[in-house]
Amino acid sequence: MPEGLWPILAIVAIVVVYVLARVFQYMRLSEQQWREVDKSKLKTWEDED
Repeated sequence: MPEGLWPILAIVAIVVVYVLARVFQYMRLSEQQWREVDKSKLKTWEDED
């Protein structure tokens, strides 16, 4: 393998790990916010098709 390939692969791996960590963080935040919603005020929507 070319010598300069390892730093590029390391940077790509770091970016992928960072993006996955942010996605899971936002998933947890979304789940927490959904648990805190007053569900008695939610309406059911009907499509008008």
